[in-house]
Amino acid sequence: MGDDLHSSKSDEHSSEGVAGAVVGYLLAGILAWGFLGWLAERFLDLPTGLGVAAGMILGAAGAIYLIMKRLSA
Repeated sequence: MGDDLHSSKSDEHSSEGVAGAVVGYLLAGILAWGFLGWLAERFLDLPTGLGVAAGMILGAAGAIYLIMKRLSA
C-alpha cells in the first residue's frame, strides 16, 4: 500500500512540459526584447519600428538558443 506505482521518476521530459517551455521562452524573449527595442527606439531617436523589430528578432534568436540548449538537441 505504501508503494505508489505511478510515481516513477525518469530523466525524460514530458511533452507537455517541453511544449510549455518552448512557448514560454519564445513569448518571453520576443516580448522582453521587443520592449527593450522600443525603449532604445525612444531614447536613441531611431526610426519608428526599427528598434522593436530588431529587439523581437534578437529575442526570438536568443529564445531559440536557450531552447536548443535546454533540450540539448
